[in-house]
Amino acid sequence: MSISLMPPGELCLDRQGRAVFSLPSARRVAGESLRSRIWRVVPGDTPQRLTEGPGCDKSPAPSLSDDRIAFLSDRGQPGCFRPFMIKGGEIDGPLCTPRGTVETLTWSRDSTELYLLMAEEGLDTASCEGALPLAWHTPGDPQVTDGDPVRRLLRLDVESREAVEVPTGGPTIWEFDVGPDGTVIAIVSDDPTERGWHASRLVRIGPDGCETLHNPDEQIQCISIAPSGDRALIIEGPASDRKLVAGCLRLINLETGEICPLAALQLDDLTHATWLSNTVIGFSGWIGVGCRYGRVSTEGRILSEYAEAAQLGPGRFAARVEQGADYDMTIRESTGNPPEIALRNGTEWRTISNFNDGASARLPPHETTELEWLARDGTEICGLLLDPGGTMPGPLIVVVHGGPTASARCKFDPGGALQYVEAGYRVLLPNYRGSVGRGRAFTRAVIGDPAGSEWGDIVAGVDHVVAMGLADPARIGITGSSYGGYLSAWAAATSDRFAAAVVVSGISDLLACNYDCNHAFSEWVADGPMSEPAVRELLIARSPIYNIEPAAKPTLFLHGERDRCTPVTQAEMMYAALRRQGTRTRRVVFPREGHMIEEDEHRARLTEEALDWFAEHLEQTA
Repeated sequence: MSISLMPPGELCLDRQGRAVFSLPSARRVAGESLRSRIWRVVPGDTPQRLTEGPGCDKSPAPSLSDDRIAFLSDRGQPGCFRPFMIKGGEIDGPLCTPRGTVETLTWSRDSTELYLLMAEEGLDTASCEGALPLAWHTPGDPQVTDGDPVRRLLRLDVESREAVEVPTGGPTIWEFDVGPDGTVIAIVSDDPTERGWHASRLVRIGPDGCETLHNPDEQIQCISIAPSGDRALIIEGPASDRKLVAGCLRLINLETGEICPLAALQLDDLTHATWLSNTVIGFSGWIGVGCRYGRVSTEGRILSEYAEAAQLGPGRFAARVEQGADYDMTIRESTGNPPEIALRNGTEWRTISNFNDGASARLPPHETTELEWLARDGTEICGLLLDPGGTMPGPLIVVVHGGPTASARCKFDPGGALQYVEAGYRVLLPNYRGSVGRGRAFTRAVIGDPAGSEWGDIVAGVDHVVAMGLADPARIGITGSSYGGYLSAWAAATSDRFAAAVVVSGISDLLACNYDCNHAFSEWVADGPMSEPAVRELLIARSPIYNIEPAAKPTLFLHGERDRCTPVTQAEMMYAALRRQGTRTRRVVFPREGHMIEEDEHRARLTEEALDWFAEHLEQTA
């Protein structure tokens, strides 16, 4: 099934309450970056396109004092983003040309300056952005990394266009915010690579470098300084990947250094928070198979809260609702409803865009149900079941989400499952231990126990669907990407519950992953440093490559050639091991692709390969 969508992203409100956002093209051309444009919509009016390209226009940032909109574009050099400005309907820029690509930008509170987070060549994008090496040299030329490239913060005077560095004294910057007096609070690490992010800390950047404010036990994101400038907030929680933090609010007194949790018993799995006033904070996050958002006072009192089985926010990896004085706005999608901009000023959401009009009519007939079952130890587990009807019992495909600190949610196409539904398969999407949306303890249960309790949760879900009379136990397949690919590889190597596996961007060797991958995931999931023998032993014991049984199941590997999160060597090792022992296996490597397979032709080929594989191995048995 191919339903091309144009999902709006990066939505924010300008000072007049208008939604400003980016909108990608429905198609991704081979060898080119995704094209996107900046748009604006006023409730009640038709959305207006503000930029025409070429290239990718993204990250719109409305001025706090007038109608200017800053944004990033690679129109001058593909892959290398520079700051531009929309003013009076005209586009000005680039405003400066630093020796790297600008990843984020934000205005000073008086709108006279822009702060730019610049990444130097040789670093990588986050795994949820493809885990691709940042490079903009001419194809075919050598790519040179000399020393340690870092992420630097620049302060750009908009009028003079002079850009100066905000020096940290060494550490690389992952995220930042700027207070009303110019105070910069940042998340930094000494190691500038993705590996360093897992051990990052919160600092105040001053003339003498970085002053540490908080050394967290877990991962942090979403810094926001109060309008008064005397306090800041962050979100802290267990996260397998950068930009996947879902956790609790922490308030930091910038004058005393005191840090305290805010409504931690009531609010968990939050992905975004911002100050609505000096005493009120707006929050958004995950809950179950959906999202929640609302307002909380700085004293910890929940002022409002709304939750529903839907995706609220720009994309798969973070819930976010913009809360204005008169209404709330977000990018909303749910079962049967594609992503569109939605407004809420009462009890219901109202769609105010139609970029994906007609997509719902092209859905294959099916029913989506939230399913609950008990794991072997009695823990309640939930997930989604997509049922196209038909033969009972019939073939079942288990789609395992990645992360693991992510979840299956009620979306238009959860986990890319609709391609299997259209082919007549029932699909189970389990939210196993390690998923977000069930609280910190549930998420942390995977740490120190990969392919352990969470694997039992998945198997128990399969048994539950079989007991319902919906699945033929001899015709069950499993697939997933990233950590979902790891668990699919584990199933192929060790389990007799599945007839075949499709491993997308997966991990086969957790020990080798610590060295050929660009992050500290292996140490994070093992809950200890690689220097400890017990950690190395655990990683070997829970690696598919070291546990391949003689009866291992047919496995298809689908992988991006340039993936830095789970390099293609992870697929090649297990492919070779299965082939050596005579197990049916196949490997497809997509050129130019990273952790996500993005190009249209490649995505179509990926779907075709997966469907053909399951058709071959889940056919009717005697």
